[in-house]
Amino acid sequence: MNRLTLAEFRERSAEFAAAVAATPGTCRFCSGPLWQLAAHDHLHPAVAGESFIIERDGIWLLFAMQEPSGIHFPLEASWMFGCPLAGDPMAAVALLREAADRAAVERGQPLAFFVGGLVPDGPVHRALRTLEQGSRCWREYPGMDVMQIDLGEGLEAWRERRSKKFRRTLREIAEPLPGLEIVDVSKEDPDALYALLLGIQRDSYKWREGTDIFQIPEYADFYRALLEGLHASGDLRMLVARREGVDLAHIFGGVAGGTYRGLQMSYRDSVRDLALGNRLQIENLRRCADEGIVTYDLGMHAPYKERWTDRWEKRIGVLWVG
Repeated sequence: MNRLTLAEFRERSAEFAAAVAATPGTCRFCSGPLWQLAAHDHLHPAVAGESFIIERDGIWLLFAMQEPSGIHFPLEASWMFGCPLAGDPMAAVALLREAADRAAVERGQPLAFFVGGLVPDGPVHRALRTLEQGSRCWREYPGMDVMQIDLGEGLEAWRERRSKKFRRTLREIAEPLPGLEIVDVSKEDPDALYALLLGIQRDSYKWREGTDIFQIPEYADFYRALLEGLHASGDLRMLVARREGVDLAHIFGGVAGGTYRGLQMSYRDSVRDLALGNRLQIENLRRCADEGIVTYDLGMHAPYKERWTDRWEKRIGVLWVG
């Protein structure tokens, strides 16, 4: 059993990513090191205490204790889309029990862990249930649901599953707008891309209303870290709707394996009647399908996403004290 510092984990993050990719039933993108570290670095620095990062034979535990609760959470504890156990589920749960028991002896008190990002009755959830009997505390809580599009059979198959009314909308937005072009800017300079993105955000209705997430410095830094990390790995996907040299709207996300994970999308308030959000979404879907992406993850539930999605998947979290 190897206990790693946060710095050591950063150096071995590729190994952790490989373990995440081999973990059944968890979100590969949000469980991965880029998402987890960006959140740890920018969203939770004031509450993050000692890290609890354990590795053995390719099985990983990725937690950080949060003050003042003393509970060990995943590094990303805002939405908890990701799971902090990586690798074979039964082996990961066995490692969690052993590591927790050892740490409890060293500290003279039991440790509490919150495991999020679980598919109800999925492989990791079933493995964790073996800890319930005899535990000091076992509680299950609703998690952050996710909305997903299935592109396994291609874009046209997805389109045929939509309602008649929405298919009509899709036909309408397929009509080209004079002078409008949709450009893939994913490989451009990341600083310039972030400036482009922020320029559009600042001209949106959400910014005017004071509800834009980029108005919160911690979240702006979080998304910038994601953009830069995805750009460095070649996994950034960013499209811009442009007319006469002016960037009017963007859609921004990343790829992990066969999954695209949407992150942010916005448009200038002055062009809200052009349906640029819908136009970018359908173009992004087309490009993802052409690339061989199987799952298009829209993230958390929102009413406007329902007509786009094929699956509304529940997630839960477990609080365990051994």
